[in-house]
Amino acid sequence: MNIVLDAEKLNDKETAHDYLAEVLSLPDYYGKNLDALYDCVSEMNIEMISIVNSNKGEFYYFKILEVFEDCGINIEYQ
Repeated sequence: MNIVLDAEKLNDKETAHDYLAEVLSLPDYYGKNLDALYDCVSEMNIEMISIVNSNKGEFYYFKILEVFEDCGINIEYQ
């Protein structure tokens, strides 16, 4: 599975987790925090995440990228 994410929507914690829940089709019980993101994403079969607007990412965006990297997901910047 390949996913495309917009870095601009990942800068604010609340907005980021709502956006990720929608784009990744995360379950209703998703806790909307980085630990919950790791738990959910590590169980998914995501091969690649493409990031658009990567130059507009801010602090929280980089924390989310760390989670994806910890899950062994390849990240492509567009």
